[in-house]
Amino acid sequence: MREEQVVAYLQHKMPDAGEIEVSQLWRIPGGASRETWSFDATWKEGKAPRRAPVGPRAGRGFIIRRDPEASLLDTERYVEFRVYQALKDTGVPVPEVFWLETDPQWLEQSFFVMGRLPGQASHQSIIAADPAEREAITQQKVEILARIHTLDWQELGLDFLGPPDGPERCADAEIERWERTMREQMLEPQPVLELALDWLRRNQPVAQRITLVHGDYRTGNFLVEGNRITGILDWEMVHLGDPLEDVAWACLRAWRWAGDSRVGGLLPREEFYRRYEESSGLKVDPEAVRYWEALGNVKWAIICLTGGRSFAEGRSKDAIHAFTAYMKHEIDAEILRLID
Repeated sequence: MREEQVVAYLQHKMPDAGEIEVSQLWRIPGGASRETWSFDATWKEGKAPRRAPVGPRAGRGFIIRRDPEASLLDTERYVEFRVYQALKDTGVPVPEVFWLETDPQWLEQSFFVMGRLPGQASHQSIIAADPAEREAITQQKVEILARIHTLDWQELGLDFLGPPDGPERCADAEIERWERTMREQMLEPQPVLELALDWLRRNQPVAQRITLVHGDYRTGNFLVEGNRITGILDWEMVHLGDPLEDVAWACLRAWRWAGDSRVGGLLPREEFYRRYEESSGLKVDPEAVRYWEALGNVKWAIICLTGGRSFAEGRSKDAIHAFTAYMKHEIDAEILRLID
């Protein structure tokens, strides 16, 4: 991606803005399912989003979320875009979105453009933060998750995500989706995943209610500035379902960044459950969490299959896609422990 390409696109979307300049264009590391690019733009006053004075000019920071040539996870960009739109002014901190673009003439791939929020998403810096700052971040992490789960998704127009047929069927669509992906992506038999899928079909819990589910809620997927969470990111797996699915995903062994049993490297599991119950008014059933934790690990294992295949077939040269192939045996072991 080049600065002149971005300038041309901004001129297309802001025809009344003059002398558009783009600087500091760079790809943010990570983004294994969708590329994330940051840039600054300035322009002469005109019709432009959220103008902020920069001398005689206006300007702001932007983020581009662009589809990669190969990905760990194939998702529909319009879903993430529409969810960001719906969550504006709900108390869930998300970026403001501006344009969704499917014409590849601009940046080779489809993409959308959103505002850049302050903060960083490094889980290492969060864990290493001052204890008072870390405690504030931890509490906000719980409260924002509770907020997501208590939103009226129908009032917000999120029924396009397709609600399950009932509280007892929340896992059906997820099992079907991930089994289909597994069969499309696997390069060899997957006995552990076959066993797990059978167990998941036979042990589905009944949800307390159907809610908005972020799908990838964990330390590292939100922006932090000081002691404040400024944005919840990476909504590619968002759907409607059982709120305990998000609770369980946050507990996955893969995200225990401190190398111990603390959820997200921040707090003990029982304390996480207690704070979530207090903030959401929902109850945490440990057996239901175990179920969703098993399904979460199945998803993560299948995502690893997707990345490994992309690298093996030469569609990706990204080292993270190659690395995922070496992670999967540990995830298989975790799945067997959970369904035992």
